[in-house]
Amino acid sequence: MTHTRKGGALDGSPEQALDGQRGGLSTGRDGADDAFGKLLELVRSVQNGMQNIDDTHGLSGSQLWALWQISARPGLRVSQLASALHIKPSTASNLLDKLELRQLVRRERRDVDNRVVRLHLTDQGVEVVKDIPGPLQGRLRGALARMPQPLLGNLRHGMASLLELMGESTRHRAVQSKA
Repeated sequence: MTHTRKGGALDGSPEQALDGQRGGLSTGRDGADDAFGKLLELVRSVQNGMQNIDDTHGLSGSQLWALWQISARPGLRVSQLASALHIKPSTASNLLDKLELRQLVRRERRDVDNRVVRLHLTDQGVEVVKDIPGPLQGRLRGALARMPQPLLGNLRHGMASLLELMGESTRHRAVQSKA
C-alpha cells in the first residue's frame, strides 16, 4: 500500500519510517497533520475490529477488555483492573456493575475486613471470553510484535512524549498511585 505526501511517496515500511526520522519526512505543521491523520487511521482500525466483536456479544470494547483482563488474572482487585484498563477505579467499578448485571462477573470479599474485592468470571463470562481474541492475538498487538525493536522503541518513546504533552501521562500516574 503506497501513501503519498508532499514531495514524494511513502510505502509505509519500517525502513522508510526510520529514514523519516533522519529528516526525510515533512516537519512542523505538515508533520503534525500527517501524524494526526495516522493516529486517526489507527484508532479507526482498532475501533472497527472492536465493533465486529462488540456486535457479536452486545458488549462494549471496554467491557470485553475488562473480561479478558479478569480471565487472565482471576482474583484481580478492582484497582488492578482500573490500572490495566488505564481508567479510574470508580470508572472500573461502574463497568463492573454492568458486567455483574449481565452475570458475567462476580465480586468476592474474602478478607477479614471485607475491604478487598476480588474479581472472577462467572461460567457465562468464561464462555464469552472463549469467543473473543486475547490482546496478544489482535491485529494491533501482532503488528507491534513484528516491528523492528529500534522502531518500536521510538514509537513507545514518541507516544509517551505525546501523552505527557497532552497531560495524560501525569493523570494516568495519578490514577495508578491512588489504585
